[in-house]
Amino acid sequence: MTKINVDSIGIIGAGPGGLAALYEFLHTNKDGSSTSGGAQAADPAFSKIVAFEQKAEAGGIWTPASVQADLPVPPQHILDSEEYQSPEVVRPRVDPPTGIEGASIDSPVVETVGKHGNELEWSRSGIFPNLFTNIPARFTRYSFMPDEDKYHDKSRKIYPFLHHQELSQRFSNFIEQEQLNKYIRFNTTVEKVEKNDAGKWVVSAKRKNGDKNEWYQEEFDAIVVSNGHYTVPHIPKIPGLAEFNKKHPGVLIHAKSFRGTDEFKDKNVLVVGGSISTANVLQYIVPVAKKTVNSKRGRHYVFEFINDALVSEGITPKGQITKIDPESGEVHFEDGTTDVFEKILFSTGYHYHYPFLADHFKLVNPGNLSRVDGLYLHTFNQADPTLGSAGIAVSQLNFHTIEASAAALAGVWSGAKTLPTVQEQKDWERKDVEEKGDSIFFHYYSHRDAKEKFVDKLAPYFPEGRANPLARDQQYVGEIDEGLEYLKDLFYGLKDKSIKVEETILA
Repeated sequence: MTKINVDSIGIIGAGPGGLAALYEFLHTNKDGSSTSGGAQAADPAFSKIVAFEQKAEAGGIWTPASVQADLPVPPQHILDSEEYQSPEVVRPRVDPPTGIEGASIDSPVVETVGKHGNELEWSRSGIFPNLFTNIPARFTRYSFMPDEDKYHDKSRKIYPFLHHQELSQRFSNFIEQEQLNKYIRFNTTVEKVEKNDAGKWVVSAKRKNGDKNEWYQEEFDAIVVSNGHYTVPHIPKIPGLAEFNKKHPGVLIHAKSFRGTDEFKDKNVLVVGGSISTANVLQYIVPVAKKTVNSKRGRHYVFEFINDALVSEGITPKGQITKIDPESGEVHFEDGTTDVFEKILFSTGYHYHYPFLADHFKLVNPGNLSRVDGLYLHTFNQADPTLGSAGIAVSQLNFHTIEASAAALAGVWSGAKTLPTVQEQKDWERKDVEEKGDSIFFHYYSHRDAKEKFVDKLAPYFPEGRANPLARDQQYVGEIDEGLEYLKDLFYGLKDKSIKVEETILA
């Protein structure tokens, strides 16, 4: 393919993916060389870089914890639609107002916020006070960031993990050191992206200012989609759920809105799901609840210890829910049994969702196991090479895989490297779908194969002199396996109260 001419870049999201992209673009020279790990480019390849972030701070899912959570479940009118399992219903696209053409950040179109405000953006942090990471400290950083000795101290109760505040602080230090905030528009949500006749991407954004939304448009040569996939909560469709919520308000809650155990104390609790986030909340709920039941559909193949953990003492295992009786409140399980619960928590994951670019980032089988169609190496849009992403691949080495996508975008968009033909890109996708399946597992790479099968595949597209993110850290991937043993011990210790919660949190 021919070289791409990019001068201005819009980045959607300032979480791990957006921050990595912003860093790479600022460390790429016009001649296609990289200064990653050092000072920002002296002769920058890109004259304009803007990141749009819907939160008030950068960091994505690791934005500092907030007391206020998102809605516990979607509003009743969305549940009543009986399509609440669909991302486009739970987080609908918002059309820009009439007259936005020509509006600018300094002269926006102003609208009064509607009935549900901006709640359906699901923009608040999902962090709760006791949370610690489930990946060792070495791998919750970009390769160019320091790997602090203090986090390798085995006397730490949560070794080898980080308290959520410690990871948030890593981001804060990085942002301050690189002075990234001046490139980020906070409290700003991108609602639509489309290409105009001049070949420019037009971003329609709204800045949230009290009870007003301030809308404007801005043009860019290229767009990075880095809005993450742990924002819009997924709730499975269950017969009777909508009517049950209407008759029994306050019972249902998604794990993203979990903030502590007070509302579960001395109650019959059902936790739906079988993921690492399920274990995260169960280890705190079991010690305080009267009874705890877990409903899940199958095995977990990444964190294997979860399969035994979720059938351990204090947890009654059940299969999937077949229906909920809204009158009696009885939950019916596939084994024919029923029970009534005072709290039902859904730890059922999140959606990939791109309402602002639905024609370009299409989902296969929308839900919590969907995949994004039409991407080369999970990074480059096959239909338009000036559209890319950072953060769609899933791995225990997420920071390093994100970094690889961002570096590849910088290499191609600076003109240092060129992509293969569109047919070759499509052939790669087809082959991987055949091997891995047409679901989220298409995007997944284990810590053992992430370098060879993902990072190394992107490395030829990096700017000149840009180091492989796993060149140094690959030798330590065994720490991921060791971490699972520590994670298991922490789960059982907290659940069985041999470890006090106070020992695992920062004072």
